[in-house]
Amino acid sequence: MNTPPTPLPVRAGPDGAAPAADDPVVALWDAHFHEPAAAVARARSTIDDPGVDERTRAWAELTVGWHQLYFTSDPAAAAPVLPVAQQRFERLGDRRGELLTRIGTARVLLVTQRPLEARSLLLEFYDEAIAVLPPQDRFWAINALGATYYYEDRIDETIRYMHLALETLRTIDVSPHLPTAMSNLAAALVTVGDYAPARELAQDALGMLPRYDNPQLWLFVRSNLAEAQLGTGDAAGALETVDAMLGDPSNPPRSAAQGHYLAVAAEVYAMHGRLADAERCVREAAAIQAAYPGGYNAVYATWAAAALADARDDDVAAIDALDLAIETAERLRHVPTLCKAYATAAKRLAAQGRWEDAYRRQVRLTEVSEERLSHRAGAKHYLLKVEHELRHAREARDRAERERQESLALNRQLERLNRELERKVREVEELQGRLAAEAVHDPLTQLFNRRYLDSVLPALLAGANRRSAPLALALVDLDYFKGVNDRHGHLAGDRVLMQIGRVLATSLRPADVLCRYGGEEFCVVLPDTDGDGARTALATLAARLRSSPCPGAARR
Repeated sequence: MNTPPTPLPVRAGPDGAAPAADDPVVALWDAHFHEPAAAVARARSTIDDPGVDERTRAWAELTVGWHQLYFTSDPAAAAPVLPVAQQRFERLGDRRGELLTRIGTARVLLVTQRPLEARSLLLEFYDEAIAVLPPQDRFWAINALGATYYYEDRIDETIRYMHLALETLRTIDVSPHLPTAMSNLAAALVTVGDYAPARELAQDALGMLPRYDNPQLWLFVRSNLAEAQLGTGDAAGALETVDAMLGDPSNPPRSAAQGHYLAVAAEVYAMHGRLADAERCVREAAAIQAAYPGGYNAVYATWAAAALADARDDDVAAIDALDLAIETAERLRHVPTLCKAYATAAKRLAAQGRWEDAYRRQVRLTEVSEERLSHRAGAKHYLLKVEHELRHAREARDRAERERQESLALNRQLERLNRELERKVREVEELQGRLAAEAVHDPLTQLFNRRYLDSVLPALLAGANRRSAPLALALVDLDYFKGVNDRHGHLAGDRVLMQIGRVLATSLRPADVLCRYGGEEFCVVLPDTDGDGARTALATLAARLRSSPCPGAARR
């Protein structure tokens, strides 16, 4: 996820009251979100005017501070500007302006890699901000709080707040913060590998942008769209998006947030053999990482270099670059890059015949992918089912609130509905936990289950067809297994299945897919394997199974 680049309209007056529609403060602030460069120039001229009143000066300072935070190469420079505006708002008794300066200060803590401090500050006034600010202002408190969870790899919480931010905007007219919110949610979905809805959100956001002169937002949306296109297999679309993203002459100056854009671009260009373009992106990503070493910029720089190295023929350099990308992503817990780097390294090592090294990386890829799938299960459940349940619960609760004035009995019904809402939330959270734990593994053998096979087999078949490569699939059935159960009991049969699972898991290549299909049946998928190779592999596997002892059953 990138740092969301676009501020929101603020309609503020003393004591938080909305000013008249022709208020110059409103005109200046609103213009800043549609045309940031022109509006901030007017704000700076306002600050330089010694005769301007203190309220106008405060909003002009806030405009300049937020512009520094979101539209310049040095967002941390907003740190000394925002407290000055906050002091003016405090003297004026303008609580809305004061809350917005404090939200901006929390964003400064985020860009200087202090998410815990940012969250602590936001939580001091979050409830008040939600209660008193209008939706266009409230959005920023929600958005910032969600970002603090993102930088701790708590993606389920991030998506929950991003969805709440998007929902908050439904009550106001379309403005630049709507595509920003949609892109934020798309970025979070990309993080958990849920590419199809992420692509749809990013495309919708892109369609809204021509009405706004906001170069940073164009970069933000296009990078998320390109990454989602890669995830859905649309490499040609990703290339078109990246060319538009980096070819736009209005792109803003280099900033801390642009490492992600360049990593995506380097990966796409390397994939298409445009190595000179990829190398240019690698150099720029490295320069950004050197200038802004915090956040995920080290991950973006090392992955850009690894993607370029992998596109070349030097195996040693490619493995070294991939290992550095893996080490950096592990240290910073960047799951999307871990998945890509481990998968690429395992494939390259297997091609060199370094099976043990490839196997270790494949095992770690499986672990990280399970973590990612767990995040995705939670996100899906929230986005599809929880929202449905909570929406209806909120409607029932709101109806009861309106009727409370008519009857004390209806007030008791409101309390009951609130308790029911809390119970549903707890039930959904418990269900999310169970779904995440049981999503892809058979609990007895610890092998992948049939659900996992159903999810990956279409992609394996499509990949083999696209590459004109062979692919073998075999069902392995244990002979005489019913006799084991009948003679020794089902517990002994379970021990046999567990032993069989261990033998199967250590007898195949890292790239092969092994699942428990059901009962004593197992399914083996062998990519890049023809009929002769499959017969050889399965004969070897059968020999290992025949020679494998099952002591638990033998003792019975």
